[in-house]
Amino acid sequence: MREPSVKIDFRRFMRSETWTVGVVIDLRCLNETAVRIFAESSKYRMYDYSYNWLVLGSNYAQSVPFLNDTAYNIVTDVALAISNRDGYDLYDVFNHCKYRGGTLNITELGTWYPESGLKISLTQPLINRRTNMHGMRLKISGVIQYRPKDMRLEDYMQDINTRSLDSMHKFVHAMILHIGDLFNFSVHASEIIYWDRHSVHGLIFEFLRSNYIDFASNPRIMVSERLDYASLIGAAWPIRPCFMLLSTSTKKIKLEIFLKPFTRQTWYVFAAFGLFSIFVMKIIMNREDIGKKEKYSGAVVLSIGILSQQGANFLPKQLPSRIALFQITIHSWIMYNYYSASIVSARLSEPLDMMEDSVTVLADSNIRIAAEAVPYLNYFLYRLNWESDYFRKKRWDPLPESKRYLSIEEGIKQVGQGILAYHTDPNTAYPYVERMFDSNKICVLTEIHLFKQSVMGMYASHNGQFIEIAKIGLTKMFNTGLRNRQIKRWSSRKPQCQPDTLSTRSITIYETAPALILLAFGILVAGIICIVENIIYCRSMKRKEEGRRKKSGTKGSISSGNSRDNLLDINP
Repeated sequence: MREPSVKIDFRRFMRSETWTVGVVIDLRCLNETAVRIFAESSKYRMYDYSYNWLVLGSNYAQSVPFLNDTAYNIVTDVALAISNRDGYDLYDVFNHCKYRGGTLNITELGTWYPESGLKISLTQPLINRRTNMHGMRLKISGVIQYRPKDMRLEDYMQDINTRSLDSMHKFVHAMILHIGDLFNFSVHASEIIYWDRHSVHGLIFEFLRSNYIDFASNPRIMVSERLDYASLIGAAWPIRPCFMLLSTSTKKIKLEIFLKPFTRQTWYVFAAFGLFSIFVMKIIMNREDIGKKEKYSGAVVLSIGILSQQGANFLPKQLPSRIALFQITIHSWIMYNYYSASIVSARLSEPLDMMEDSVTVLADSNIRIAAEAVPYLNYFLYRLNWESDYFRKKRWDPLPESKRYLSIEEGIKQVGQGILAYHTDPNTAYPYVERMFDSNKICVLTEIHLFKQSVMGMYASHNGQFIEIAKIGLTKMFNTGLRNRQIKRWSSRKPQCQPDTLSTRSITIYETAPALILLAFGILVAGIICIVENIIYCRSMKRKEEGRRKKSGTKGSISSGNSRDNLLDINP
């Protein structure tokens, strides 16, 4: 590059999106121009895979000081060509990271002569020959919430006994340590003790944008708007935060529960058999000289008693009658067992009545809500989707600040009491659930997610020098299964519902309501019939009494008239 006649936009001129840009700098021309070019290229981080640099110089000792290695990294492709008498001596130039104490590495790359052409002596792959970072100390930081005061941060980040606390941070820390083993660098971990609960991105992304730290130990949701603050390494930690609550028994009365065991065709056949049984019982009663004065009411009552396994109130004397009664009893007994077994089986296999996994349903409920104070909650509520926005406006924003957050122990305790829906990371909550809940509560524990399962990403400093190192290391851990092993290591086991506890569930009033409704309906009908019968009986008795009185009064009048006439006849 030579000094242009007009001032150009260096960043726009060097922009590359779909191809690699080759840049040739001739230090034998204007050195001031070369210095400005190197400064601009370092400012805009133009030393990655998108750029190949060739720097021409006449003297090795004079050319090296002009190289600005501020933005050099492990994938920098800069070749220094020093002219000799007949050709050029080529040198490979890079630096892992200058501001972390790295030094400029210059290695003989090859030679170029007009007669023999280009000869490369450094044939080892670029990454392989630069893997040794000589113990360089990299910085990692994040929001740590549960570290005991008497435990060092380095020990806490590797403590398996507290795997449920700050588990995602420990996972990222372990991954960075594995990458450090691959590239021979050490890690200095620090913690952020303050974060703004109203901030969407948090203080951690401010540190990454200013290159104050190299990696964030807090994995975060992968969204494009954060690329202005930090560089994404890749997907790392699976996360599915949720509201935890105990589902209560349904208060809906299921009137169809008595008809559900049999299909419609079965009920039709059973009803037809019942009518046939009434007809047979009437014949039996007639042959046994019982209830001849009644038409069918006695046969109906007797048949219903047999079909419902309540027995018969008489014993037939004739053999055909006994055989018929025996057949009806056996058939009703078999059907009764099928019916009762179906009801029991249906109740045991019926899924628990859980609240639907939707935050809109939770927003419309009356249960109290609270959350664990975690940095990513605000992003879920303000930037996720319309469902979280609906929940936030209806339930979260009206909630006073003092009632929004609870400690994990207090939150799970109130969940166990059935009075709270508590938002937290399941990995943090599961050990508390296992310790504080009995089997019945574990079975009715419901999780309502703000979003379906996602993977949070690892972030590095904005346009930092260690992005490619982290990507290479993360890819290797994906391919070897080391990432999955670390996920299992730092994830908490979900408490399992024991199926035998479901068989001991008490029957609620809402489950027995159909039987009670049927009983009440029977009592009501019987009461109405009884009242009507009594009214009719009283009226008929009253009419009979009035008729009897009229009849007796008429007879008395006739008798009195005759006696008076007789007396009159006697006196004269």
